[in-house]
Amino acid sequence: MNSFLITGTGSGLGAYLYKNLGGISFNRETPLEDIKDEKVDVIIHCAFPTQKKIDFENAYQYLKDTFFLTQALTQLKYKKFIYISTVDVYPQNGSLHKETESIDVTALTTLYSTTKYFCEKIVSEEAPSCLILRCSVLLGLEARVNSLVKIIKEENPSLTLSKESTFNYILYSDVLHFIEKALERDLSGLYNVVSNDDVTLGEIARLFHKKPSFGSFTYKGGGVNNHKASQVLPSLNRSSKEVIAQFVNTVENQ
Repeated sequence: MNSFLITGTGSGLGAYLYKNLGGISFNRETPLEDIKDEKVDVIIHCAFPTQKKIDFENAYQYLKDTFFLTQALTQLKYKKFIYISTVDVYPQNGSLHKETESIDVTALTTLYSTTKYFCEKIVSEEAPSCLILRCSVLLGLEARVNSLVKIIKEENPSLTLSKESTFNYILYSDVLHFIEKALERDLSGLYNVVSNDDVTLGEIARLFHKKPSFGSFTYKGGGVNNHKASQVLPSLNRSSKEVIAQFVNTVENQ
């Protein structure tokens, strides 16, 4: 049995993984001093700031919660470091992106993707054995409300994104099962943990017979190759619509 230290356990994926794997919990209220002498088999770093606006007043705290925290965690005592990253590090250019692709950091368009990319680099340089998971949109009961959840739950959803916005979805349980398989095989390196196709918000709305008020901004996620990851976890070979159906079934059975 592996011992774990899991960050970001206050909500989202971190909360889900901690519930299922146990171990040592680390969230924004936990001082680094409290864990500096801990020794675990696996660190799973999920934590990421929730604030969207970064300015001069909170920029240093943002650095502490991202780059500095990641650096500090890599200096702890462990055997494997797992970093939860995002497919947003890939450019939205219509290509089917693979893990071997060289990414031009100057082409990254958001603070979120830029931060994730540089944290990946910190982990790859500082952690002696690391696994970096570039995940698509994560669905689980602990997740924050997003466009999909609004369409599912609200009678007349109002969205900021256009109907052409494109997403790829996976479940929290997919990440958990991938981690379990990867640890069994002592895998390291980069993996695109995504489903094998994408779906637009317009398609999702039709799927649930809803007529949302769409926004004007178009997000073009997806376009990511999951062949390498699906060799580890074959159940990733399913569509985003199938993932959504599984998520809805989970919600309805609560």
